Amino acid sequence: MIYLTWSAPSLWHGLRAYAREAGWLLVAPPTLLAGPPKTPIKFDGVIILPTEYTAFDARKFFPGAKIVDILGAKGLVPDARVIVDHGKVGQMAANYLHSLGCKSFLGLDLKNYKYGLRKRNIAYRSQLEDLGIKREHTKVLHYDGWGEYSAANLSILPAHLKRALVGMPLPVGVFSPDGYAADVFEQGVMELGYRVPDDIAVLSTDNDRGICEMARVPLSSVDVNLSKLGYEAARLLDRLMAGDKNAPREIVIPPLGIEKRRSTERTSCDDPIVSAILEYIREHFMEKITAELIIHDIHASRTNAFVRFRKVMGRSIGEEIERVRIEHAQSLLTTTDYKVDAVARLSGYLNTSAFCRAFKACTGRTPTEVRGARSVV
Repeated sequence: MIYLTWSAPSLWHGLRAYAREAGWLLVAPPTLLAGPPKTPIKFDGVIILPTEYTAFDARKFFPGAKIVDILGAKGLVPDARVIVDHGKVGQMAANYLHSLGCKSFLGLDLKNYKYGLRKRNIAYRSQLEDLGIKREHTKVLHYDGWGEYSAANLSILPAHLKRALVGMPLPVGVFSPDGYAADVFEQGVMELGYRVPDDIAVLSTDNDRGICEMARVPLSSVDVNLSKLGYEAARLLDRLMAGDKNAPREIVIPPLGIEKRRSTERTSCDDPIVSAILEYIREHFMEKITAELIIHDIHASRTNAFVRFRKVMGRSIGEEIERVRIEHAQSLLTTTDYKVDAVARLSGYLNTSAFCRAFKACTGRTPTEVRGARSVV
C-alpha cells in the first residue's frame, strides 16, 4: 500500500521499480490523500508520506502492517524511515548560489513548511555563514501565500517582495525549499522588473519537471533523488515484511546534485561583450562553434573580447563552451535513456571518443558512471 499526501513522478518511478522487482501487488489510491482512510484496511506493508498536519495513528488504520515513513513526521511511530538529507540539500544550495558570484542571498519560507523543508532553509543560512557571507547580506522572506495562485494572493505579493529585496546588492541568489514557492517568487520579481537570472538567480528544490520546466524562466533545482528515496523505501519495507531483524530503522538519502536550467544560467554581468558571448554560447553550444567564430559573429575585437571575458568569468571562452556542453550532457545522461553517442551529438560533440575524454576530464567520471549513479534499478 502506498499512502501519499504529496508526490512526484520520480518518487513513483522508484517505488514502482522495486515493486516490479519484488513481484508485489501494489495498491495506490488514484489521487493524493488529505488524511487517514475512513476505516481500517488490512495490508502486509505500507509506505506512507503524511503531512505534519494530517499525521495520524497509522497502526490503527493499517493494523498488522509494517510501516515505512518517507517524511519523518513527528508522532507517526513507523517501523522505519527513509528520508531526504535536508541538511545537505540546504548546504548544496548555498554552495551553488555562492559559486555563481551572487552578492546577497535570500531564502523563502512560510510558517506551514514541514520540519524537513524548514531544515533546508536553516542549513542554507548556516552554510552561507560558513562561507563568510555577512549576515546583513542574507535574508529570509516569510510569506504564507506560496503555492496559492489566486488573484487576491498575487495582488499582495509585490509588496512582500519589495520589502524583502530592498537594499540587497544584485545579483541576489534565492533558494526555495520547494518548487511552488520558487515559481510564484520568480513570476513576482519579474513583474517588478527584475531580470531572471541576471539580477536574481532562483534555485528550486525537488526537481519536479512539471513545475521547473514549465516556469516562466525554467527553474534550476536541487535534485533530492526522490527516485532513490522511493526505491530504498520499498526495498526496506520488503526486508521488514520478510522479518529481517538486521533491517535499518532509518536511511538518509543525500541529494543527487543540481539540475541547471535558465533561472541560474548566469548572474548579473555589466560587460556587454561578455554578456553577448554568454548568450551566443547558450544558444549555439550544440553546433560546431569556436571562440573565433563567436567573436566574429558578435562583431567584437578579438583581443579585447578574450581579455574581457577571462577577467569577468575567470576562464577562457573555449573553457566556457566546454563547461556548458558538459553540463548539458550530464543533464541528458541523468534524465533520458539516450545512448552515449546521441548524448555526445546533442551536446555539440561530433566524435564520441572526444566527448568521453572531455567528460572525464571535467567531471572525473565517465558518462556511463554518471548514468549508473542516477539509476535505482
